[in-house]
Amino acid sequence: MNKAVIYARVSSKEQEAEGYSIPSQIKLLKEYASKNRLSIVGEFIDVETAKKAGRTQFNNMLKFLADNKTIKNILVEKTDRLLRNIPDYATIDRLIEYSDMKIHLVKENEVLRRDSKSNEKFVFGLKALMSKNQVDNLSEETKKGMLEKAEQGTYPSVAPYGYLNGEEKGRRVIKIDTDAALFVRRAFNLYATGNYSLKTLRKQLVTEGMIYRNGKNFHASTLERILKNEFYKGTFYWKGVKYEDASHEPIVSKELFKQVQGILVKPTKNKSRKGLFAYSNLIKCGHCGCYLTAEIKKGKYIYYHCSGSKGNCKQPYIKQEVVEAEFEKLFKSVHITEEKQALILQSLRESFKDKIEFHNDAVKQIEKQIKVLQNRIDQVYLDKVDGKISEDFWKQHSEKWLAEKEELSMKLVTYQKADTSFLENANLILELARKASGVFQSQDPEKKRKLINLITSNCVYMNGKLDLDIKKPFLTIVETAESGKWLPEQDSNLRPND
Repeated sequence: MNKAVIYARVSSKEQEAEGYSIPSQIKLLKEYASKNRLSIVGEFIDVETAKKAGRTQFNNMLKFLADNKTIKNILVEKTDRLLRNIPDYATIDRLIEYSDMKIHLVKENEVLRRDSKSNEKFVFGLKALMSKNQVDNLSEETKKGMLEKAEQGTYPSVAPYGYLNGEEKGRRVIKIDTDAALFVRRAFNLYATGNYSLKTLRKQLVTEGMIYRNGKNFHASTLERILKNEFYKGTFYWKGVKYEDASHEPIVSKELFKQVQGILVKPTKNKSRKGLFAYSNLIKCGHCGCYLTAEIKKGKYIYYHCSGSKGNCKQPYIKQEVVEAEFEKLFKSVHITEEKQALILQSLRESFKDKIEFHNDAVKQIEKQIKVLQNRIDQVYLDKVDGKISEDFWKQHSEKWLAEKEELSMKLVTYQKADTSFLENANLILELARKASGVFQSQDPEKKRKLINLITSNCVYMNGKLDLDIKKPFLTIVETAESGKWLPEQDSNLRPND
């Protein structure tokens, strides 16, 4: 018996159609081999999907035939199963001409060989061109469909972390992944404080339980991509075009996204001398909005000046000693005595009871609402099964209640993760205020920066002077110190949530 190999190919879409499945092809080819006294010595099967293109087994078959030159027959269902492009045709044509290979096109009832008539070879070539055209046309239609989808406001590809690709009423949509979205939002909020580098932000999020897709570990560079991705504010890009009115729900506000971008693009040219320059990229120029950078004069004197990123800026230089003196003055202004600390805490303890009671009541109320919605969802499903309501009625109401339940669940997580350590945090603020001046003077540059970020919300240099905006809790302390008495009505200003 003459030896032969079987080649079968199917794509994921074709696999759904009758007569295109791999088993049906193999059955047909084996029956043909039996009738024509051909011995099958190899089976090569390619299954193509949207995620995995290419024909590994086609190439393996060619190698197998090159290593086993006594095999002279390839059995295939029809031309378009064997050929997808012109290079495939050229390869098979060489096998026919130089290796005396016979191509059995079973469904087309043809056998191509070296001595086949010219018109048979010509038709075979035309079918190869048609296969190539079919592949090109499919590619064009796919691209066209994706572009139309983008123009309708829906991102036509895999959604980024924090979202899920799903289906709704027969349409593909992008939905929020409730668990992942919490960490995306958390990343933006933490980074916006200015107290985190990408490295320390990653460490914090891992500590809080963030897991990237498929349980994989993630790097600081992953967080940078997340923080720079406009998708999270309701915008996306497709083929170089920006689509503002996206249909997916934003995870962060445009204001928060802009704030984070402002921190990400801070100048970093003095990074290698970070230990020397405590106040680089910390103080803004009041004239152009760029950050101040530093340089050493005469090998030992440190001066700060506008980086001039937006053009030449004529703001005068300022000595590091002057900058440091201003910050030391700031820390002395927020100082309180131990007695005043105790007095403030006593006043806060009275309001603390009301805060906890309100927090617990809110959690119970949300849990109650979630339970009511779940009962409705369960009941409406049973009514549908029992035939009491229509399929459309069930879909309409269950989708609405599921959306409400998801929103409440996110709200519940927020409440459950809310910081209830009110007195402890208030005491930390007061403790910092009491010791800040002495601590600041004894710290290294990096820790000095952290203390400044804790106490100030904005540092601006203009016309040779520093203007320092103090955060609300510490501003209250400064005002109290100036007045010489504690103002009970200002207790709430010391709450760490401000």
